[in-house]
Amino acid sequence: MRTLDDIALVSPLRYKNTTLKIILVLIGLLAGLFSSSPILPLFIAVCMIAATLILGKIPVGMYLKLFLSVLGFAVVSAFILAFFAYGDGGETLWSINLFGWVISITTGSANLALLVFARSANGLACLFFLSMTTPMLELFSYFKRISFLDIFMELVMLIYRYIFVFLALLLNIQSAQAMRFGYSNFKRSIHSVGLLVGSLFVQTLEQGDRLYLSMNSRCYDGKLPYYDAKYKIMFSDALLSLLFVASIAAVFYYTRGFQFF
Repeated sequence: MRTLDDIALVSPLRYKNTTLKIILVLIGLLAGLFSSSPILPLFIAVCMIAATLILGKIPVGMYLKLFLSVLGFAVVSAFILAFFAYGDGGETLWSINLFGWVISITTGSANLALLVFARSANGLACLFFLSMTTPMLELFSYFKRISFLDIFMELVMLIYRYIFVFLALLLNIQSAQAMRFGYSNFKRSIHSVGLLVGSLFVQTLEQGDRLYLSMNSRCYDGKLPYYDAKYKIMFSDALLSLLFVASIAAVFYYTRGFQFF
């Protein structure tokens, strides 16, 4: 089971400047958020997806599987908004009388649904670009440079580490139960799930104690050392970034106020 960290470790964009990537992602997120037209968020999403797949050399099948599985929630939300959010009103595009209750899609609700979907796709594309091209350890070390985030990032790192510890324990226990026909019928499945939860709780507590002892035995003083990778900003990277920002400004200017309906 490959994680986003495994993908980021082999991406060529891993060796690009972390600050530059974070700035580009923030610009993309904020520009899409403040845009009143869905054109700009969709444009940024396409650029981020292309950069992730082409420059980051991420397998297309793996990327689409992850991206579309999360984007499905945005599709459902946009569909619901199209029916139940009237936005600025406008003309009725489609309506149906269901048991005396009129359900309709207006131009205002359709534009609002499309805008929400575009912003969601933009946010996902930007975050996937960052997470698939930058290992989490480098992000942690970057944010630790900000003094007031020091303790917060320590907690985030430990939580992130324990997510995979929990998953490993869960898969091991579940595999052992399945080999002993623990899920052969509904009654055994319920019993196995109860044992799984209890065993997982006890073992995670034991893992926490072992981690605390190991950290203290290595002279832990309240701060975890991080490898702070520093990569120079190349001229080609700066030029490509400027072109990206300039294109965002141009699309924002020429598509402001544009609506599909």
